[in-house]
Amino acid sequence: MTNDLMPIIVYFTTTVLVFVFGMSIVRSRQRVRNVADLELKVGLGRPSRWRYHLSGVIPMPETELESLTQDLKRAGFYGNNAAIEFLSTRNILVLGTVFAGGILAIMADPTTPLPRSILVITAVVTCFAYLIPRNLLRSQANNRLNRILKGLPDALDIIRMCLTGGLPLRDALLRVAREIDVFHPDVSVELEVVRRHSEADTMAKALKEFSKRMNAPDVNALANLVTQSERTGTHVASAVTEFADGIRRQFRQRAEERANKTSVKLLFPVVICLAPPVFILLLGPPVLQLRSFIRDAHKPGGVLELQRPAPISSNRS
Repeated sequence: MTNDLMPIIVYFTTTVLVFVFGMSIVRSRQRVRNVADLELKVGLGRPSRWRYHLSGVIPMPETELESLTQDLKRAGFYGNNAAIEFLSTRNILVLGTVFAGGILAIMADPTTPLPRSILVITAVVTCFAYLIPRNLLRSQANNRLNRILKGLPDALDIIRMCLTGGLPLRDALLRVAREIDVFHPDVSVELEVVRRHSEADTMAKALKEFSKRMNAPDVNALANLVTQSERTGTHVASAVTEFADGIRRQFRQRAEERANKTSVKLLFPVVICLAPPVFILLLGPPVLQLRSFIRDAHKPGGVLELQRPAPISSNRS
């Protein structure tokens, strides 16, 4: 029995180690966490040729590739080759799992059901190796986007103070990115990216790229607001102040909405967990009394005892 389980144990151990190692590479490679990382990790060179070809082993639709690229940027992977690095690492995990499972199935005894079990486990683990990295990346991107949206009002308040103090918008972005690096590092990185894009092109184009990377309603509204303010010549500080207050108001409304939904969501587990004990407490004693009554009533002398009819006597003359 132990000899039959040993290949399965080795297989699972190897798969978990390879998966953890691969995900550590994906999470650490080209990840931008602060402005200092932005200086070092964005301008990386081209990937190796084998990684480039390995990334295309498993085909992907164009829409999925665009979604993957956007999630990588949301998660902080700003390198030009982040998608290739991610796909090649995931494909290594998938192909390595299939290859290891096939070898173990071939080495197993064909007279036993072990090869079939290994193939089934290989199929399941391969599906997990294909789906889990993508889901982890999506979760990481959503968490970082939420952190950016929460820290954006604070950054906008400091930008407003810089603008009212006489600084232009580019210099205000530089100053704010350095000041909030400790408290909101993700917002600091994004502001620095916007500033550099504005230096290479225009502020409107930089804000448009920022809204395209985040693809969030608040960020899109901010980009349109600042672009319209610069186009019409109005003061950006007042518009930014109103927008920051609006974001805080929306956060408060969303929090109240989630709080109101919580009471409705708690209704079902409360009913499922409390209804059976309540019914037992309320209906248990009457049911027991009814059972005792029926049992005693059918006994001799009981109210439900069957009365046999008296025999009819016939008078014979």
